[in-house]
Amino acid sequence: MSDREQTGRGIGRLVGRVESVLRDSLLAQGAGVIGAVGQPAERLLWPVAERYNRTLGKRFGEITGLQLLLLLVAFGGLVTAPLWGQDYLRPLTLGAVWAVFAMGWDIQSGYTGYISFGHSALSGAAGYTTGLLVLHLNPELSLFVTVPLSILATTVLGLAIAVPSLRLRGPYFSLVTFVTVLLFYRLTKALSHWTNGLRGIRVDVFTYDLTLQYYMVVVPMLAVAATLTYVGRSDVGTVLVAIRENEDAVSAAGVDPTKFKLWSFVLSAVPMGIGGVLLAHVNAGVDPQTFVIVDNSIQMIAMAVIGGMSSILGPLGGAFLFVGLRDVFLVGLGEELRWLALWLLVLLVLVFARDGLFRLLWRALGALGGDRR
Repeated sequence: MSDREQTGRGIGRLVGRVESVLRDSLLAQGAGVIGAVGQPAERLLWPVAERYNRTLGKRFGEITGLQLLLLLVAFGGLVTAPLWGQDYLRPLTLGAVWAVFAMGWDIQSGYTGYISFGHSALSGAAGYTTGLLVLHLNPELSLFVTVPLSILATTVLGLAIAVPSLRLRGPYFSLVTFVTVLLFYRLTKALSHWTNGLRGIRVDVFTYDLTLQYYMVVVPMLAVAATLTYVGRSDVGTVLVAIRENEDAVSAAGVDPTKFKLWSFVLSAVPMGIGGVLLAHVNAGVDPQTFVIVDNSIQMIAMAVIGGMSSILGPLGGAFLFVGLRDVFLVGLGEELRWLALWLLVLLVLVFARDGLFRLLWRALGALGGDRR
C-alpha cells in the first residue's frame, strides 16, 4: 500500500471516529434532554398529528406529535415575525426569497442528483424579464402582466437548458449549466444598450411598508413549499429519487428518465421565476452581480446542503439559517471572516451531517416521538 493510500485511509478513519463521537455521545445526550422535555408535548399533540396523518399524511408525509410541534412553531414564527422581529424584517424577507430559490433548486438537483450550477441564470431571466418590460414597454405595467410573463420566460429558458443538457450525465450536465451562467452574465453586458450593463435596471419595490412587503414574499414562499412538498411525495417525486439512485434501473423498468428529468427542470424553473420576480421587486432592481453570477447558484446549493437535500422543507430552513448567519449574526466578523465561517459550516455539514441539519432534527424528533407511523 502506498503512502498516499495509507494517508487517505487514516483521514477516513479519523472522520469516521469524529462522526461516531458526535452520533454516540453529543447527539445521544442531546436527544436524551430533548426527549425528557418533549415526551409530554408528544403525548399532548399526538391525537392532532394522528388526525392530520389520516387526512393529509399520504399527500404531504406523516408526522409525529413533536414534528407537528416543530412545524407549528416555525409557521407561527413566520406569521408573527413583524410582531417580534421588526429589526429583522429585511433579512427575513430575503430569507424567504432565497428559500424559494433553494426549494426550486432542490426539486431538480436534490431529487434527481443532477447538480445544476445554472439556476442563477433562471432567476436572472425572471428578474431581467420584469426589468426589460418596465424599462422598454411601460414603467407602470401591472404585476399581473409582469409576473406571469417573467415566470413564462424562465420556464422557456429552463427548457432551452434542459433539453440538450439532460441527455448528458455526471459532470457534463453540471458543466453545461455552469457555462450557461457564464454566457448569460456576458450577454447582460453585451446587450448593455438594452440591459444597462452592470448598472442594471431599476424596478419599483412592491411597497415601502416592510411588514406588507414581508407578507408579499412569505405567502408565495409557503405556497411553493406546499406545492413542491406535494410533488416530492407523489409518484413523480418517487421516480425522480429513483433516477438519482439508479437511472439504468428506471430505464429497465420501462420509464423514460429523460422525460421525468425534463419535468423536474420545469418544476424547478417555475419557483425560480417566482423568486426572481420577488427579488427584483425587493431589491428595487436587477443587475448581473445580484442575480446572474454563479456565486448565487452555489449559495442555493449551500442552503440545500445545510438544510438537507431532496426534502424541500430542509432547503427552506437552510435558506433562513444561511441568510440569518450571512446578514445578521456573522456581520460583525467582517466580510472575509463572515464568508469563511459560512463555507466552513457548509464543509462541516457535508463531512459530518450529509443529510443536512434540519433533516437530522426532523428524524430525531420522529424517533423521540416514538415514530408510531
